[in-house]
Amino acid sequence: MQGVVRTLQHDIIFGRLKPRERLVEEELGARFDVGRHVVRAAIEELDRLGLVRRRANRGAVVSDYLSEEVDELYDMRTVLQREAAMRIPLPAPAELVAELRAINDVYIRHSEVGELAEAAVANDAFHQALFGACGNRYLQQTIQEYWLKTASIHCYAIGNPDLARQSRDEHIGMIEALEVGDRERLVQLCIDHMLPALEAFKAAHGGWAVRTTSSR
Repeated sequence: MQGVVRTLQHDIIFGRLKPRERLVEEELGARFDVGRHVVRAAIEELDRLGLVRRRANRGAVVSDYLSEEVDELYDMRTVLQREAAMRIPLPAPAELVAELRAINDVYIRHSEVGELAEAAVANDAFHQALFGACGNRYLQQTIQEYWLKTASIHCYAIGNPDLARQSRDEHIGMIEALEVGDRERLVQLCIDHMLPALEAFKAAHGGWAVRTTSSR
């Protein structure tokens, strides 16, 4: 079942399945050669992750967010990621710094050759390792929840070569801030890192204004 979930997740993230597109159980069963119970379990998991929406007696469709919902989702991500960055012990342990460098190297390698699914997995791993260092499992879990809800937005930074390059550089900046104990830079990067992909998404979906943030 998890293989079906991962494949559909990447189809949604990278636009192969469009917002409001129906997920037809019979078609998915034939595509993956699995029974209907597996397809339904996969759709339930995607619904839990916020990537699809199930409608009573009408099946499931790929999620689509209104502009106000996107703003609210990113408001939540800003609050959560700022708080997590404030809680990460600094200077960070050498083991964390080494882990993040290794993950970012994998992210760079895959993104430079256009292996988007693999780059997305590495990008997910980087953020999970970073915010996992905040020392509060529930804060980490909530960050991950909103990360998944906005996956089809923040993956704009992976599919665009210029944004991918900026994303990798910002990862390096976060690692450097962790290593030297620069809390202010770390917090600001954890917030600013979200904006380029969000701006690209909004430009592609009507161009409504992006609200700037600060570390306050």
